Amino acid sequence: MKFLRLATNSLLSGLFFSLLLAVLIADLNINLAFKPSVLIKLTAFLMLSYGLLASLLCLLVASVHRFFIGKKTWPDFIAPSFLTLSFSLFILLFLVIFRENFIYFSSFFVPSLKTLLKIQMMVFFALAVAGLVLHHQFHHRKARRLYFSLFFVLLGSALILALGLRLNFPTPQKELELTGLEPKKIERRVTLLCFEGLSLDFLLPLTYERKLPNFSWLMESGCWGRLKGFTPSDPFILERTFGTGKLPGKHRQISAVQYRIPGMREQLEVVPRFILFRQLTRLGLLKISPNDAPSAARDLWTIFEDFQASVVKGERAAAVPAAGPTKAKSDNLFAAFYKDFLTERSAPFVWVRTAFYLDAESEDAAFQAKARVNPQLFSLWLDGANVAEMYFYKYSFPDAFGDIRQEEIQKNGTVIEKYYQFYDQIVGKYLASLKEDELLVVFSPYGTEPLPFWKRIVEWMLGNADVSSYHEQAPDGVVFIRGRGIVRGKAIDAIRLVDLAPTILYLVGLPVGRDMDGLVRGTLFERQFADENPVLTISSYEDVAIKK
Repeated sequence: MKFLRLATNSLLSGLFFSLLLAVLIADLNINLAFKPSVLIKLTAFLMLSYGLLASLLCLLVASVHRFFIGKKTWPDFIAPSFLTLSFSLFILLFLVIFRENFIYFSSFFVPSLKTLLKIQMMVFFALAVAGLVLHHQFHHRKARRLYFSLFFVLLGSALILALGLRLNFPTPQKELELTGLEPKKIERRVTLLCFEGLSLDFLLPLTYERKLPNFSWLMESGCWGRLKGFTPSDPFILERTFGTGKLPGKHRQISAVQYRIPGMREQLEVVPRFILFRQLTRLGLLKISPNDAPSAARDLWTIFEDFQASVVKGERAAAVPAAGPTKAKSDNLFAAFYKDFLTERSAPFVWVRTAFYLDAESEDAAFQAKARVNPQLFSLWLDGANVAEMYFYKYSFPDAFGDIRQEEIQKNGTVIEKYYQFYDQIVGKYLASLKEDELLVVFSPYGTEPLPFWKRIVEWMLGNADVSSYHEQAPDGVVFIRGRGIVRGKAIDAIRLVDLAPTILYLVGLPVGRDMDGLVRGTLFERQFADENPVLTISSYEDVAIKK
């Protein structure tokens, strides 16, 4: 019975920690139609995992503490002293988790929402400090009941305020009364090539060694530089941000998947980081499915189509390479670049081979569509280089990974280099097919960087020991721009991913939305071109309809 009292207070502490995590999840899911019942369901779900772990931690710490101080009395079934201390400490732990997630997902939050979340954090911090002070007063002052009554009144007020702040989150913009915009013929063509994972750490040495002639020519005939991204550097989010010129907080397409919790009708788009939340799928507590949420903002492809311009958007190939003639073509291409690896069967290289085949199939299908349609906007998005870097980065920069055998470095050190040469060939293919006055943009929304030691341990524990690089912290990508009006042979200051869409709209003579987070980057243009082509603006592409 005595131990049961301790266990009861520990369970209440775990339940409170689950409630705090539920608040975090509700805050991250900016598209979630929030109701108090959602918070209750999330808390009950989290109690089955994080709540029980927090309860066991409380029980363990309290038991060890009682053992070493020789305390013989046991707490009541509901002990205000125990709960005040545990609640305060769990609030501080929650704030650490909250802060890290706030920083990582900051692109989801428009300025007004950031203000609300900062207020929420300050309120919880003040509550934690008040709890620790009142717990101290309990043991050194009289009128003990008063101190605990005050803490739980403050606790209730803080939770009500947190609930009120969440209810005041900005909602998706409703349909507006559209104003007419005169149609304009787009004369200029645009080709967009996105190669995920490209990094100047590889590009610069390889171009210096004259191993990437087409990238070298792009540097000489156009401008180039680092491309600043943001976190989370998820390809789905980055593609939407590139297309709209808006951060996720405005375009609100924040996940390619949705998470289903048992017993909860509402589905989540975002789950917290840094607490291994996604590993709940291994326990069967979390289900993941595709998310088909509609966009809240028009993107480049939609805008071009609204102006009656033809568009070809190269789709990513299926997860499994095709068979038949397509496979034979990919086989020959693969053998041309990786002739020394044709018999390699290691798991990391199998992933690279699969990525290569998918890239080759996607590019070939897109190029044929481009030749057939002759579009005014063409885009291709490939991600195979990122796969090669993920598994073979350590062989290109072995000093960052300790003891790697020299024979392994000699064998695997050229895998990434050859993939860059594959992409260089693709660039050459599109350079050769460029029409007069066509704009070419080659970019990567993120680069790559070595996996830190602690992260390597985590990946090893999760069964991913071969992973050696990642892009979770949004290392700089790269951008190359070539076309009329673009300065030549200039390394430009880093521009942001959100700047590309408004800059492209400007270059083809279309107005730029003032609600876009990106800017038209004037440093890219020749002075005469900029003087002859002023920037045209409209309030937003969501506010207008193109007259037919």
